[in-house]
Amino acid sequence: MNIFDLAIAIPLVWGLYKGFSKGFIQALATLVALVLGVIGAIKFSDITSTFLASNLNIEPTYLPLISFAITFIGIIIGVHFLARLIDKLLKAVALGLVNKLAGAAFGLAKYAFIVSVILIALNYINGQTNFIPKEKIESSLLYEPVSKFAPTIIPYVNLDTLRQRVDDKVKLPESLNDSI
Repeated sequence: MNIFDLAIAIPLVWGLYKGFSKGFIQALATLVALVLGVIGAIKFSDITSTFLASNLNIEPTYLPLISFAITFIGIIIGVHFLARLIDKLLKAVALGLVNKLAGAAFGLAKYAFIVSVILIALNYINGQTNFIPKEKIESSLLYEPVSKFAPTIIPYVNLDTLRQRVDDKVKLPESLNDSI
């Protein structure tokens, strides 16, 4: 285990801790609230706009932004309260520990995904600049399994695969393609 492993392990342990302390329901609710908040605000901010325009004297240029923000925040608050209700229900039926353990697994997976994407980017940059010695990477216990995590979940996270897909879609002149 080297310093590179420590740099990988710290965020993973942090994700494990955060997931355990929040529990699965709260950790998942944070992600769901964000996604539903954006989707819901895009789809339903016109309803909020109509309500605000008919009941308040708001400048029309700011109305779409205010409507989007109110709808987004409202959905996030709604999902948060629903998650708290489910969380209390799980505690009442003595599934609190299961929720915490599932939260720890979810938190670890979330941070492993983030670290994996960062490692893929570092590997790509390192291939061009060689700022991390190859010996450090090869002697690392965590580098290989963690760097393969994101591409296992989403195959297009691999920058070489992504570049190939872009190259296939956009045919660049050979001289320009070699300089990228």
